[in-house]
Amino acid sequence: MFEKRVEKLRKILVEKNIDGFLISNFYNLLYLTGFKTLTADEREAWGLVTKNNIYLFTDSRYKVDNKLLTSKLITPNEGLIKHLTKIVEEEKIKRLGFEGDDLKVNELQRIKDFLTNVELISLEKLIIKIREIKDEEEINNLRNACNVADQCLKDIIKIIRPGTSEKEIAFKIEFWLKEKDYDISFYPIVAIDKNSAVPHYDTRAGNNENVKKNSIILIDYGAKFKDYHSDTTRMIFVGKQSTEIVNIYNKLLEAQTKTIEQLKTDSSPVSVDQYCRKVLTTNYNLSTTTYPHSTGHGVGLQIHEFPKISFTSTDVLLPNQVVTIEPGVYLNDKWGMRIEDTILIKENKQIEVLTKFSKQLLIIDH
Repeated sequence: MFEKRVEKLRKILVEKNIDGFLISNFYNLLYLTGFKTLTADEREAWGLVTKNNIYLFTDSRYKVDNKLLTSKLITPNEGLIKHLTKIVEEEKIKRLGFEGDDLKVNELQRIKDFLTNVELISLEKLIIKIREIKDEEEINNLRNACNVADQCLKDIIKIIRPGTSEKEIAFKIEFWLKEKDYDISFYPIVAIDKNSAVPHYDTRAGNNENVKKNSIILIDYGAKFKDYHSDTTRMIFVGKQSTEIVNIYNKLLEAQTKTIEQLKTDSSPVSVDQYCRKVLTTNYNLSTTTYPHSTGHGVGLQIHEFPKISFTSTDVLLPNQVVTIEPGVYLNDKWGMRIEDTILIKENKQIEVLTKFSKQLLIIDH
């Protein structure tokens, strides 16, 4: 598995006449080697792919048990730079690529100061673009992550009733997952009534609205399975709803369903995004101002990956990509609705909706 991923990278390096590639990004290192540190936010490990070797640089806090990797211990006396200097000389590296969209300016400057005889080449989005296309193991992990999330929400809706708060629902989602040895993909967005009109409402910093009779509840959440994410948004309605709200929800669901079908024949993310907006605005007379975000994004080791499904995207939709489709309608100071699924684009113009929790109008009547 990891060998195939590294070979994809090496093929690109050969095409670009690059002798080695320095990996600083946590998720790219995890993708290529299976190695991860405690946190993605601190620089605790590096990777280097050359024509013949895969090097991993980290300190004694971590045990490296991977026969594919040549492990180099970072110590106070022998840091990354010293290791790189030796390897560059041993492997006669003249052109060294690095992650230009991840490496910090001061890190790059330090490398330049010591590797004076090496041409440093900035390459952006090199590995993350490889990560767009999921292999069989990744797809199975994503499918499992979606299944876990489905099971979670089935139990969570049982505790929702008038008086339940946004933070309580978010906590219950996180607790359910962690109690079963899973984790959240991101802190859940639980937005009730007016708060649901804010597309990326921050539940942690919000006013912790309580469920009331006739409330509208937006829940955007995800589960992790073996480092891979799911992403789902569902609407929950409490008690009897107005005809306007029911009709708009059904129109939004129809638009989302048609856009998912569009993935079978349309390889342009820009076109898919435009199609979704056209269905909402032309067919269903919903203003474009009520839909301020992109139609979807890739999902994998990170909750937001390539391809981007938006009017600015430069990507192409291809088999074995996993993406979201998530149109929404938001009426300021009133309420908002979003319906989101995680979807596998398959061969032969087929798609598989991985998030299977029902999208039919869900009314809780306590």
